[in-house]
Amino acid sequence: MTQPSIHAELSAEEWKLIQELRALPEDALRGRVHASFTELLFFFRNPKCQGIGVEGFPCGEPSASCDDCHHIWDAMDRVACRAKKSQTP
Repeated sequence: MTQPSIHAELSAEEWKLIQELRALPEDALRGRVHASFTELLFFFRNPKCQGIGVEGFPCGEPSASCDDCHHIWDAMDRVACRAKKSQTP
């Protein structure tokens, strides 16, 4: 079953991202990247490191710690650094 086409205006960067996603070689990898990307976008839309909430704990969630957020940001910085190194001739 084919999915219906969606027509949208995209910036050059958005189109490049779509092309990179389409270029992934296998369905299993695409599924993993899609799931990870969805979680990453959720993280960006809902930043956690906002200090102590009115409830008295970070992010308003008793199970969250500031270290969790810093770990994610640090990991993303390392990935970005590796990507820049691999693109440098």
